[in-house]
Amino acid sequence: MENNSGITENDVSVMVGRIHASPYMVVLSITGGGTGAIGEILRHGRGSATLIEAIVPYHENALKDLIGKEPDKYCSVETAREMAMVAFKRALEITKARKGIRTEDVIGMGATCKLARAGERGDRRHEIHFASQSLLRTTASSLTLVQDRTREEEEDMASMFILCSIAKLCEVQAISPDAFIPIPEQQLLKEKSASASREIGQMLSGILMDKDRSYKKSSIVIQKEKGIPAGPLIVFAGSFNPFHKNHANMAKIAYEKYGSPVIFEISLANVDKPPIDFISLENRICSLRAYMNEDFFGRICLTDAPLFAEKALLFPDSRFLVGYDTLNRIFNERYYREGENRSSLLEHFRRCNIRFLIFHRQDVELSIEEDVLEICDIIPHDTYTDDGTSSTQLRRSGNS
Repeated sequence: MENNSGITENDVSVMVGRIHASPYMVVLSITGGGTGAIGEILRHGRGSATLIEAIVPYHENALKDLIGKEPDKYCSVETAREMAMVAFKRALEITKARKGIRTEDVIGMGATCKLARAGERGDRRHEIHFASQSLLRTTASSLTLVQDRTREEEEDMASMFILCSIAKLCEVQAISPDAFIPIPEQQLLKEKSASASREIGQMLSGILMDKDRSYKKSSIVIQKEKGIPAGPLIVFAGSFNPFHKNHANMAKIAYEKYGSPVIFEISLANVDKPPIDFISLENRICSLRAYMNEDFFGRICLTDAPLFAEKALLFPDSRFLVGYDTLNRIFNERYYREGENRSSLLEHFRRCNIRFLIFHRQDVELSIEEDVLEICDIIPHDTYTDDGTSSTQLRRSGNS
């Protein structure tokens, strides 16, 4: 790795040797730049002591295939975290039941970069985003590059940034950022991490390792504020990324209708995307806790049940709050369990004594069969009006 920072090859070799001497093993996924970090991990010998697998999903379709969806932004810290989650899944799969490898020492890492390219104009932001996922922690760091550099110079910086991030995660001494990041850019460095309990970590590993989704689903109470009286439970299942005023209005209406505080359920698992990482989970829970003094606020539960058929087993005798769009998805065959159809799903909800409290959504039409409406109560427009506010809109505007 050539550089103009004064870092010698011996400096890099010593750091990489320390990484290899640690007990940690990693799957590393990189796109957009910084792939020199893979070479450095391998070129000094003993690379297999650390590197389980390296993945380079460089084409946009390769990245979509890796994380299972089109990212909101290809170069972002959120995408790096999703890449890290997929890498963690690969790490768990490959090291499963291998003697001498603890689950706690396995890490998935993701990096996505936007670096200089030939002929570009000066208004393009150059960024490096790195994230990691392990059993009990998610980390993320972002560096914005503002100085003029060649592509080769930025590649070297990205590779060193990734390599030093790996060293820190392996709990060994890394080359100081002062050696390769100028102070003005160090001031633009953003870092964040979030930890989880072992119970939540075990839930995550269960989700990642169960290919057939056959394990029994579970629920963890994250925040318990009020006692829930006897009678039907009021459950608001959502991603809450973030929880916002329309969510609060729906919960308030349900509380006034049924006289019971609302249970807010977040599923760590997702049918269409990687599981929720711990930074994202912390953000979602914080957005909910902002309303914890409201009368409608009951408790927050974390589950590993992305499908409503599974949620019904965890929360029998419940009234679920859903929008038109969610109800349409519940009865979309894409989201049925294996061997299930609309009739058997309806019968399942009836056996579990489930009803749905339905709220209209702006620009969404309800497209379900008549028999489904038999287990639904639709809130009239004059009771609840959707103003178009959505979690996606808030994230994109930076107001989350």
